[in-house]
Amino acid sequence: MKNDTIDKKYFDDMYSVSNDPWNFTGSPYEQEKYNHTISALNGKQFNNGLEIGCSIGVLTNLLAAHCSAVLGVDISEKPIAVARERMIDRQGVQFEVLDIPRQYPDGKFDLIVVSEVAYYLSREDLVLTKELILDSLTAGGTLCLVHWRPQIEGCVFNGDEVNEYFLEDPALVQTYQHINEEYRIDVIEKQGALPQTDLHRR
Repeated sequence: MKNDTIDKKYFDDMYSVSNDPWNFTGSPYEQEKYNHTISALNGKQFNNGLEIGCSIGVLTNLLAAHCSAVLGVDISEKPIAVARERMIDRQGVQFEVLDIPRQYPDGKFDLIVVSEVAYYLSREDLVLTKELILDSLTAGGTLCLVHWRPQIEGCVFNGDEVNEYFLEDPALVQTYQHINEEYRIDVIEKQGALPQTDLHRR
């Protein structure tokens, strides 16, 4: 099993073949997952959102309706360029090319979304990424983790292991969980404000 983070070249190579190599814009799986992710946020509105691994910004566009401002970041330049072009007239949406955890955005966020990306990290990088996320998440802020569950070749972790690693942290209170055969969603609140007590599972 590999112990390294899947590097930038892997993603650059994928986007050299197609602007949308995972069919984010057309896949029924992706559309259902995106809609479920938004519904899992339970209608909350956020001041400042961050999406880690935003790709071409399909989910970012949906998150923008629930955030005064949202920043999408990705390791590869091409999908960020596509996302910027697609949402050139969308107010409150920004995109940056960042190699997390070596690069991480400044500021505090009351919503951080990590969708189908954290299992590409090495063990060391996942630990550091979690620390950076918790440091930048405001008290009472929401962390939404969405990951494909089956093991991906070349990755150290699967989606269950990634999400469970975050759930182990005593500073985080789970407020929503959904698990099906393909993916899981965990919505977590950082302690500091009164946590929601109605953990609901579907």
